[in-house]
Amino acid sequence: MPTDEGWLVLTNDDGIEAPGFEMLVKSLHAAGHPVVSFAPKSNHSAAGMRIQLGSPMPLRERHDLVEAWELTGDAPVRLFELDGTPCDTMIVALDGGLAHVAPDINPRLVVSGVNLGPNLSQDSYHSGTMGAAREAGLYGMPAVASSYTSFEPQGMQKAVDATVMLV
Repeated sequence: MPTDEGWLVLTNDDGIEAPGFEMLVKSLHAAGHPVVSFAPKSNHSAAGMRIQLGSPMPLRERHDLVEAWELTGDAPVRLFELDGTPCDTMIVALDGGLAHVAPDINPRLVVSGVNLGPNLSQDSYHSGTMGAAREAGLYGMPAVASSYTSFEPQGMQKAVDATVMLV
């Protein structure tokens, strides 16, 4: 159920154009949730909590995806990509980047995923999806990470639906 208490901040490790991320953005938006993404520009699977040091990490708003994904409902949505790791996305977003590019957005929860592939047992330590959620927690931001138990995108909507229900 949507809330007026703040925006959902979305990220992942498969990249902003990953099918699971698109499905999650669309489903949360359709449910009326205000959504802002700070997602990696490209795939960073198994990045854990790696961060990028000493090189620029361009941030770009993706108006083209808002249009292509037909995100035209009443709930606001802004999509940003960062040329960095999943943890970088959370560091930049929660350490002032989000406030700089969108000062009107008040984040309430980070949702990381939906990851294509399971993050079970020790694998969770290597997961960039899980790493981004842990990084958000280090900033005091509540966070959840969601993964689909297969590497085939068919059937992924079930994981997306479960994530939307959890939120």
